[in-house]
Amino acid sequence: MEKKMGNKNNISLNNQISEILESFRILDGAYKKEQIDDAIKLKDQITPHLLKILENLLQNPSKYTENGDQFDHFYALMLLGKFKESKANKLIVDIFSLPKDLPDLLFGDLCTSELPIILFNTCGGSIDLIKSMALNKDIDDYCRISACQALTYAVVTDYVSREEVVSLFGTLFTGKETDSSSDFWGLLANFVCSLYPEENIEIIQQAYDDGLIMSGLIHYREFEIALDIGKDQCLENLENDLEQHNIDDLHESMSWWDCFDEMD
Repeated sequence: MEKKMGNKNNISLNNQISEILESFRILDGAYKKEQIDDAIKLKDQITPHLLKILENLLQNPSKYTENGDQFDHFYALMLLGKFKESKANKLIVDIFSLPKDLPDLLFGDLCTSELPIILFNTCGGSIDLIKSMALNKDIDDYCRISACQALTYAVVTDYVSREEVVSLFGTLFTGKETDSSSDFWGLLANFVCSLYPEENIEIIQQAYDDGLIMSGLIHYREFEIALDIGKDQCLENLENDLEQHNIDDLHESMSWWDCFDEMD
């Protein structure tokens, strides 16, 4: 009898997970609040299925790019980010390291909005994969910038020393990192500033002189302000930024997305 009851419970659980995953599969305009709540309750049981979605995506991204309604990869990515699932980190890095335009075709604005916190949340305290992503000249510049932002979060949580990341960022203003018209350097300069720019201020000055940093992305005055307020205040501001970008409440993070509103 106990064995039969156990089998019955397993079947019921499997059916519930299948229903959740099926609800995530196609974008129909409805935000799946109840299903997300159920997935969170079944974190341990559903995590392997979410990882499998990303594995399938990595193996066959065209399935997703050719079907604009396919949407389960968004839910999988956000849930794994919330779960801080370290097994997802390499998958995520590999997906967002796909050739140039694929990450944008697959995930759109998420490449810059939620990706930094997802990379950080899933790294398990190790920055090696994120660092390799930031240095990879073959991938999309905005994905690289998201990796750089994730590294700043790793600093304020003591996953890595500030000095190591400051030194790394200082090597990325040679002008050879990407195309000359890219926003890469201007966006990266924001993170140099947020970590307190004292060690890299001459590199930043040279980058402005060389035309790498566009003032529309960050004015030089911002660096002067950062130097004035000091390192401790800069890092405190960065901690606050990390808190503002957390995805602990997925409903708050996802429910407002235009892809749901526009199809109501």
